[in-house]
Amino acid sequence: MESGKRRILHLFVTLPMGGAENLLLSTLRRLNPERFSSTVCCIGERGAVGDQVTAMGVPLVELHLLDKGGFDRRIVPALVDLIRRERIDLVHSHLYHGNFYGRLAAKRAGVPAVASFHNTYSHPKLHRRLINWYLARHHTAAIIAGSEEIRRDVIRYDHVPDSLVELIPNSVDLARSESTLSKVRARKNLALPENALVLGTVGRLEEQKGHRHLIEALGLINRRGVNACLLLIGDGRERLALKELTEQLGLAERVLFLGTRSDLGDLFRAMDLFVMPSLWEGLSLAMLSAMAAGLPVVATAVGGVGQVLGDDEYGYTVSPGNAEALASVIQNALADWENALRKAAKGAKHVRVHYSDVAMARHLEDVYDRVLTGL
Repeated sequence: MESGKRRILHLFVTLPMGGAENLLLSTLRRLNPERFSSTVCCIGERGAVGDQVTAMGVPLVELHLLDKGGFDRRIVPALVDLIRRERIDLVHSHLYHGNFYGRLAAKRAGVPAVASFHNTYSHPKLHRRLINWYLARHHTAAIIAGSEEIRRDVIRYDHVPDSLVELIPNSVDLARSESTLSKVRARKNLALPENALVLGTVGRLEEQKGHRHLIEALGLINRRGVNACLLLIGDGRERLALKELTEQLGLAERVLFLGTRSDLGDLFRAMDLFVMPSLWEGLSLAMLSAMAAGLPVVATAVGGVGQVLGDDEYGYTVSPGNAEALASVIQNALADWENALRKAAKGAKHVRVHYSDVAMARHLEDVYDRVLTGL
């Protein structure tokens, strides 16, 4: 390796399919390879995105650590050893446990630490706030917030100085939203009826993502005479409960559980409308990707959604946790479909200009430079 390159360690606990993990892929693709060299470390197991990291030729280390139920004292020494062995110049950690162990290890190894926060504080825990407060003051060169709402929460709840928190909006790889398929072919591939309204959403099947309310809204829409079906893309602990809900509501034939998928562009092509029903969120990469694909978007007004959609200029917002309101907004979009398509076209341009992964990587490089030079 050329001596001028700075070595970055990107630290996660694990790398399943998810927004923060996809941001890592974008970062690895877009960082200037002539100036930065990346190594990825998973404290636990690598996960599905970890396989994509290694396929890109990026070194990935699995520690197979992190016992549940308390502090795992093996992790910091293992990370310090890795930092020294690989001659790492900067540790960039993500999510709570990654940020906790990563900043402790970076301090002990004598290298700067950058911590990324990906979610708003929907249920702020006192002990985590105290830990983040302490680590920010003694072990952190910069904190990166993925939306203005996340930035505000970090400053408010962790009492972190404004100057320490850098806003770098979450971004997307625009190529992932593209498809060569026609809408007819994309729907045939999924055995979808040609004349149905196809709703879709992408996200882990967890309480946070609010899928239950979207399924209930689908039931309301169908009872009101709209022939609609729903694509659920993602997997998680709520899968069984959500399947049971579709059966209880008589929607089992109308909801497709597609699991984790990498062909998002083709799935977007099959949809008419993208719906994000999250109860809390940072800045949804799935929503940004759907907008880049040119889909009309209905999203709950949480986290960074308002930052992206503005005053409903680029899509439709709705209050979270309310199936009736969600159904009404979806039907309002259908009632003036030409306006929905105009919003979608403007939204696609908005995302491509302001939320591309190229712009994100350049901003991130600026943060790395400032931290590494001590400015």
